[in-house]
Amino acid sequence: MLRKKTLLRVLCVLAIVTSLGAVPLLAATEEVEIIGTVFGIAWDANDNATAVIIATEDGEEIAVSNSGKGTDLLKLEEKNVKASGFIALDEQGMKTITVNKYMLQD
Repeated sequence: MLRKKTLLRVLCVLAIVTSLGAVPLLAATEEVEIIGTVFGIAWDANDNATAVIIATEDGEEIAVSNSGKGTDLLKLEEKNVKASGFIALDEQGMKTITVNKYMLQD
């Protein structure tokens, strides 16, 4: 009987750990603002950006989600922007921002 209870506990812990690992992104709960330069990281056959990052002055590179206002940034390669939105971390620790608003910087 004791072995069954122990096995059941181990299986429950394993199920919890597995379900937590199934969540690919951990989202921030507060809106953040970042300032940096937009750079393309992927392009289509016509040389249009299909994915971009924002490189901040301190060297951090934050991927931009291709949703909402983030799609506007695809046309702003090598422009300086101030972007506001929510940042999520993927399993490898890469940050991705879902942009709610942005403004071109001088």
